[in-house]
Amino acid sequence: MADEPQSFAAELSTLLNSRPTWTASAEERAAWYDRKADLFNRTAADTSSPGVAGEASDLAEIAREQANRIRRGWSA
Repeated sequence: MADEPQSFAAELSTLLNSRPTWTASAEERAAWYDRKADLFNRTAADTSSPGVAGEASDLAEIAREQANRIRRGWSA
């Protein structure tokens, strides 16, 4: 059903399949890392496992930092 939430694996697969190439603009690449951070933030909030939540939060922070570096002109 279209209204049912996707599994983490399905969301991650969609994200990975949408990864921009190096010919994409900096903003397109940064937006992709923002989407990655959003996915891991949702995972951290939705899990009952402290270990998984901590790792997901760490991955979200790394992705958000990468998005910010790209916006400031650093490459990935």
